[in-house]
Amino acid sequence: MEDNSLLQGEGRHLAPDVYDIYVSMKDHQQMAPIEGILKKDWQEHLIQYARQHHYTLRTEPLIRLHSQGNLHAGALRIEAQLREKGVGGDGGQMATQAISAEQMALLRQQLLPGQQLPGIDSGSLPAGSSPTHYPQGGSSALQAPPVVLPQAWLTIRSPQTPQTVYRLEKPVVNIGRQLTNDIIVEDKRVSRYHAQIKFQADGQFTIYDLGSTNGITVNGIPHLRQHTLRNGDRFTIGSYDFYYERR
Repeated sequence: MEDNSLLQGEGRHLAPDVYDIYVSMKDHQQMAPIEGILKKDWQEHLIQYARQHHYTLRTEPLIRLHSQGNLHAGALRIEAQLREKGVGGDGGQMATQAISAEQMALLRQQLLPGQQLPGIDSGSLPAGSSPTHYPQGGSSALQAPPVVLPQAWLTIRSPQTPQTVYRLEKPVVNIGRQLTNDIIVEDKRVSRYHAQIKFQADGQFTIYDLGSTNGITVNGIPHLRQHTLRNGDRFTIGSYDFYYERR
């Protein structure tokens, strides 16, 4: 906050309100079950710190947690910046990241009857989706059954970094060079948004090429655009080798 604040007139400081936190894949996996609690706690600390030091926060801080392949356990990197004007508005609402229909469904399953998702309206829903209206009335309310993901994980190897294990605990996992991906692949041959692993209705994970330049090699077959992952499958993205396992 201090390093990236902007000095304004009369000695006032405008504090950054977007914080991207990068940790190792191992640490990210350990944080995942309580990620929401951690973010809320960090957000409250940032607000309190800004008040104590008389910094100006235009909106509530937006905190995003990412895993990065070249970071060792216990290490972290933080990027702080000011949200662009027009993103999130001036009314104090936090900006939201783009979320898929599957992620939206998981969020809705966690709501109590009658609750709504804060800051999300029909204009921000994924294409083809529509607002869900929950009936009032406790136990009589109808809710979709929760999505249960199987135990599956990726063992990731590269020449530059030690071997890491990434547990597939989300219905959508993005892979690429851009720092906002779930799995960051630092290789110039890899596109910013290279591939995506999605959990399907049939209970399988499928990997999709997102229109990358160099494609994905699966079990020795190059340039595959889509593949349903089976236990023991291997695929390569740039110089990174992935070994898929599931129970």
